[in-house]
Amino acid sequence: MKRAALAVAGVLVAMAGNAGACATNPPMTTPAPADAARAADIVAVIHVDHVARLTARERAETDRMFATADGGFFVPPAPSVRFTVNRLLKGEVPVDALVRNGPTSCEVVLQQGGDYVLFAMKPQARGDRIVPMNGTFRLDKTPNAATQLAAVESSLTHLDPNQP
Repeated sequence: MKRAALAVAGVLVAMAGNAGACATNPPMTTPAPADAARAADIVAVIHVDHVARLTARERAETDRMFATADGGFFVPPAPSVRFTVNRLLKGEVPVDALVRNGPTSCEVVLQQGGDYVLFAMKPQARGDRIVPMNGTFRLDKTPNAATQLAAVESSLTHLDPNQP
């Protein structure tokens, strides 16, 4: 009996662990770092200095959108991120630009104090926020992060002339 209860609890914990995971149809795939670097206008190593919180009005609007969603597409308000560029690997970052921090689990979410390799398209208009592309990753002190950064750097220094 005790074993059965533990097994059920284990399944429930495993299911709850994915409760906030992004679910899309078709499923989103994260590109390899080299592919993301080639596709992006901007590739930079950044440090997140500050993540602004949503205002009460923005939170209320987000709650209203999710509560009344009729299946149509909508873009919820998202916090802005102030950041410092530690290294620019490709493109240009507009002066005083902010990054749009993803408000949902299906978007890139940056955490204050973290270092990231940012992949993004350049903003459409002056004053628009930079929107991180899928593939942006946290640059921590792990061998995996170092390997990913090396792949990005290599892809940008050894461009394939056959690639668009």
